Amino acid sequence: MPDHRQALRQIATRKPLRAWGPDVVDLPWGDAEFSERMLREHLSQDHEMASRRADTIERQVARLVEWLALRPAASQWAPSLLDITCGPGLVARQFATRGFAVTGVDISPAAINHAIEITAGMPCMFIEADVRQVPLPIAEFDAAIYLYGQSGVTRPAELREILTRVRRSLRHGAPLVLEVRDASRVDRRPATSWWAGSDDIFGINAHIVMTERAWDPEARTTVERHFVLGVESGELTVFGVTERAFEPAEIETILAEAGFPNVELHPAWDGLEFDGSSDWLVAIGR
Repeated sequence: MPDHRQALRQIATRKPLRAWGPDVVDLPWGDAEFSERMLREHLSQDHEMASRRADTIERQVARLVEWLALRPAASQWAPSLLDITCGPGLVARQFATRGFAVTGVDISPAAINHAIEITAGMPCMFIEADVRQVPLPIAEFDAAIYLYGQSGVTRPAELREILTRVRRSLRHGAPLVLEVRDASRVDRRPATSWWAGSDDIFGINAHIVMTERAWDPEARTTVERHFVLGVESGELTVFGVTERAFEPAEIETILAEAGFPNVELHPAWDGLEFDGSSDWLVAIGR
């Protein structure tokens, strides 16, 4: 039997949680095997922790189309939409059914493959790339969306650079929809939990996952760290997620600095109800 003492010692002597700390290693989104396991969570209709349920996405896209005020014309003009961190293409497909031509970007190979499959024959294309590095065309799109708080997991300097590049990829006056965590709704109490599993996002073989969560007041972020201990191997792997929360004035400033001086805010999706809907703030910058 493996000796688990070294792994347990590492857990016991862990450092305090800090935003984007060296011991808070992000989940391996671009890893092929991990992305296949994560895809199952994206497609699950039992929860909305990866992607939202099909009916939620349909209602959200209907609301977004209303806010964006872009309608395909009788001349068959298709508004072009950039979907940043598009995941498995569930949102893109809903936009495509409404006459949009969608370009999606995501780092996950399994998600991109699924997006291509479910939009076959639709005016969609998908790019497997890190949004922090992907080159974007200039003045190409009529709108862009950056949903489900994905903008909050990047460092502030990275987010500024991403938003600036997105703005350059949009035609003059085109809107960007940014969905972020509402800082006023974030639970800032520290928490710990553990569970045993297998064949889930953390691996195939049996493992124990010990999770801790804290609020970093200086960075205004929640920080999660997952210690994944292999039951048979004794191997310890550590992952983490840092997610920034935003005040309305803060997101207005960030968007203005990226070139979107006009911002309209929609707290809690203006009353659209789904799991945790009150925790979100949607900002539309133009």
